[in-house]
Amino acid sequence: MRIALVSDWYYPKVGGVASHMHNLALKLRESGNEVAIVTNYWTTGKEQELEEKGIELIKIPGMISPLLEINLSFGINSSEELFEYLKDFDVIHSHHAFTPLSLKAAKAGRKMKKATLLTTHSISFAHESKLWKALGLRFPIFSHYLKFPHRIIAVSNASKSFIEHFTDTPIRVIPNGVDDKKFHPKWNKERIKEEYGVEGDVVLYVSRMSYRKGPHILLNAFSRLKEGTLVMVGSGDILPFLKAQAKFLGIEERVKFMGYVPSDELPKMFGMADIFVLPSVTAEAFGIVILEAMASGVPVISTDVGGIPEIVGGSRGGLLIPPSNEDALKEAMEKLLTDEKLREELGENGRKAVEKRYSWDVVARNVEETYECVLSQLQK
Repeated sequence: MRIALVSDWYYPKVGGVASHMHNLALKLRESGNEVAIVTNYWTTGKEQELEEKGIELIKIPGMISPLLEINLSFGINSSEELFEYLKDFDVIHSHHAFTPLSLKAAKAGRKMKKATLLTTHSISFAHESKLWKALGLRFPIFSHYLKFPHRIIAVSNASKSFIEHFTDTPIRVIPNGVDDKKFHPKWNKERIKEEYGVEGDVVLYVSRMSYRKGPHILLNAFSRLKEGTLVMVGSGDILPFLKAQAKFLGIEERVKFMGYVPSDELPKMFGMADIFVLPSVTAEAFGIVILEAMASGVPVISTDVGGIPEIVGGSRGGLLIPPSNEDALKEAMEKLLTDEKLREELGENGRKAVEKRYSWDVVARNVEETYECVLSQLQK
């Protein structure tokens, strides 16, 4: 098959969509397909790797919003203007349901009688509420474009329930994936701690430093623990505030802000962790970092929002707490840090779930089967 993966939100925009597209492209190419990533006309930082792997990179010209990182020109241009970029592919697979390039590519693919799919990676607040059905009627542009894919893939049941408010297109849930060979539990934990100058039990946070991810909640809860080190990986708007918060709480000596860490160094971050915490406050469609923790055999503490319960609860790989609840978070951290047997049990459960359901080998195979299903229906 010749497959085009299309999105505004490929690298250099860091996030779940870019990571998903990149890893899916690698696996699809590995299984013998011809693959291209179609995105905006900017430097992705992945040019050399894609060329070495035999994956084409097609850059669509147009004005890019510096704030939203979307192709503003294709918010106006017709979908037919994408024909020349997509005409040679069998499968057009858009990523993210609410950005111009993805939506226009879905319409273009359907008009060219290609197998056309779209993966939705997001949800919003009250994603199951009937309110969104009414709001969907107020934004007919989304409903218009979301009727063109032959099939929609949702990364979680939560994201499926959200996108259903905008379309009647058949939806299949295929979760995000993780490279379970890159993230694994076989690190020498003490050696890594020594390398990074970290002592004692390690509580790890890896995500953007933004309000909705809840790092401020984590700092408050952690300040009530008597021992341990909190390692916080990531950058973002509220990072200066978080550093000031740690100082105000009197824990700046026990909190290590790592900033942005390159992807090839991330496995070592998980390799030194005793527990991983993602205290998201609101809508979280999935949470790929949770999979990275589980693949690394690290027990997870996260919140009962969006698609997170499907991963953590479904795998029995960690503990779930209410969002914005510092008491519950403090108690959960204490429980795991004082019970080595429970940590091992949850870590093993998480790793098994990854190997069974979330490994990119499994996820890419399910996506490829979906392509074949759509193609076979078109040939009837």
